[in-house]
Amino acid sequence: STASSSRSMYDVVIVGGGVSGLFCAKLLREAGARVVVVEASDVIGGRVRQDTTFAPWSIDTGGELVHGQNTLLHSLCVQNGWDMIQTFTSFPPDPPYPDHQVKEYVYLGRERRLLPYSTTADPDITTLFKALRDMSEDKGPDRSVMQYLVEKGVPLRVMGLADAIYAKTWGSTLHRVGVREAAREDVKVGEIDNGEDNFKVKGSFSSLLKFISAGTDVKCNWQAKSISYGGPAGAPVSIKNGAGEEIKAKRVVVTVPLPVLRDGDITFSPPLPAAKIAATKSVGMDAGLKVILKFKEKFWPDRVHLVICADSFVPQLWFDGPPGRSLPPGQAPVWTAVGFVTGDQAELIGRMKKEDVVDTFLRQLDAMFACAKNPYPASRVYLDVLIYDWAKHPFVRGSYSHPSVGPDRHQLRLAEPVNDVLFFAGEATATQHEPSTINGALMTGKRAAAEVARSLPVKPYLKSKM
Repeated sequence: STASSSRSMYDVVIVGGGVSGLFCAKLLREAGARVVVVEASDVIGGRVRQDTTFAPWSIDTGGELVHGQNTLLHSLCVQNGWDMIQTFTSFPPDPPYPDHQVKEYVYLGRERRLLPYSTTADPDITTLFKALRDMSEDKGPDRSVMQYLVEKGVPLRVMGLADAIYAKTWGSTLHRVGVREAAREDVKVGEIDNGEDNFKVKGSFSSLLKFISAGTDVKCNWQAKSISYGGPAGAPVSIKNGAGEEIKAKRVVVTVPLPVLRDGDITFSPPLPAAKIAATKSVGMDAGLKVILKFKEKFWPDRVHLVICADSFVPQLWFDGPPGRSLPPGQAPVWTAVGFVTGDQAELIGRMKKEDVVDTFLRQLDAMFACAKNPYPASRVYLDVLIYDWAKHPFVRGSYSHPSVGPDRHQLRLAEPVNDVLFFAGEATATQHEPSTINGALMTGKRAAAEVARSLPVKPYLKSKM
């Protein structure tokens, strides 16, 4: 952190040192405002975090992908010269790619069949993908995606695939994702056209965190416990932590994860509007974790980058390692399988012993890639495991927001300022851009910075630079 000024009051306090809060602070600071970020954890980044010891490359244990080549995040990567690796598409393209170009596969666990995304030979999968694409045009009442797919005649045989490819991408489960909000998000994604390509930053998102936090006054291990904003017009807002330390500011931007707001970790005086409180309880955010296995040999085909696994222990997995990753001289090559798990399956894994998680994941990989000469391809070359469970992070407690059954545009309620004094950012408040992503979080930080700048007493530096 940089040294704090001796002046008694800030222009803006940002509560939460994740991507949205740091980017909001950067923009306001560069516009001339006096800003401080308070973060409950001992490190910045929120749900963007790295492990630098497990593999020869830095591993993103939270947000990992640049979703789309037309995004602010992708532009920042290009502008700053952060090398990227193009990976896979998130959802089967329409029309499909030729099979020889496919890097994405589906695995039907009950049948032990590995099929390319582009397959048109399986009518049940074709029916499922069509139903998911048509959901944005649904005019029926709000209900779960599970109920919608049943109504559309999607066979039970591929309902596990629907959960893995759609609900688990949303961070939840088919019966908890709501059609109305999910369809609205699908339409929004089409309108903003982020692009279908996904990328990884070779050096991890630590480069992003350094860029957006550089020069900003950040106080870690400073958990905001109360925010008092109900004074007369022009009165400062008071933010206090559990030790009774106080910071005063003209404006406050709250960027904490949804469960922190929902569970009342911060006391607001006066209480937040009823509509905003209802929104915190209506927008969903379930468990999420990564199980990363390390191997001394590569046992999967070169063409396989991503596998969506139906009726399986780990619903989504992708692979990493050489040749996409360069190794230090003399370093023995290693490869990783990244298991991404959300919703009910993440809750289950979170309760299991580590050795049982490893054994079950290895059995899945063995079944997927076994042959007569090598019946246990993954188990034979396994080295180590890294598990990061975001539900157990005390200041996060989940993965990311998802469309729920029931709420109607509650993201708008989450994002709305209160009295032109309190402002809100974070992926769950992404009303104009995609939620649940790093880019969405960045865009909410940018939106909140502009709102704050408009609300402050007119100053040339804010009026001209924001």
